[in-house]
Amino acid sequence: MTVKIKTDLLVIGAGAGGLSVAAGAAQLGIKVVLLEGDKMGGDCLNYGCVPSKALISFSNQRKPKQFNDAMGFVRDAINEIEPHDSEERFRSLGVNVIREYGQFVNETTVVAGAYEIQSRRIVIATGVHTPVPDISGLSDVQYYTNQTIFDLTKKPEHLLVLGGGPVGVELAQAFARLGVNVT
Repeated sequence: MTVKIKTDLLVIGAGAGGLSVAAGAAQLGIKVVLLEGDKMGGDCLNYGCVPSKALISFSNQRKPKQFNDAMGFVRDAINEIEPHDSEERFRSLGVNVIREYGQFVNETTVVAGAYEIQSRRIVIATGVHTPVPDISGLSDVQYYTNQTIFDLTKKPEHLLVLGGGPVGVELAQAFARLGVNVT
């Protein structure tokens, strides 16, 4: 059975951009549906800004550093901020949160799971996807992306960082300070 919803604003993506739009619109009294198929908080909370800044903060401390303590510090930082980006918070603001991926049917309608959402306006705030470069032999070795590196439970002996963007540079710096040989 399809649940049909009519709304003023459909926000697709619950990362930093989508959450800001949804919260602002809801506070102005606009009827908002927020559609997210993955993690609330998006890249910044789960794989980017928050974990990398937490890792840098931990690695800057002037005391001996244990790798497991560093990863625990990262998880704690995410867990501390997560309630601000949670379904519960956005529902309390009056936002209808739907945890599904969507597909456009036409310019005003999106189907997501059992829902058909028709909206006067649609904001697409789907963020980014981490590309894995096509490098010969890469698929033969264990590699990490910004979406998997914070799941490490054991300190790597060596880490090769591909990419000199903010997250890559921050990860290289923090892991080096934690005693990892970084290239």
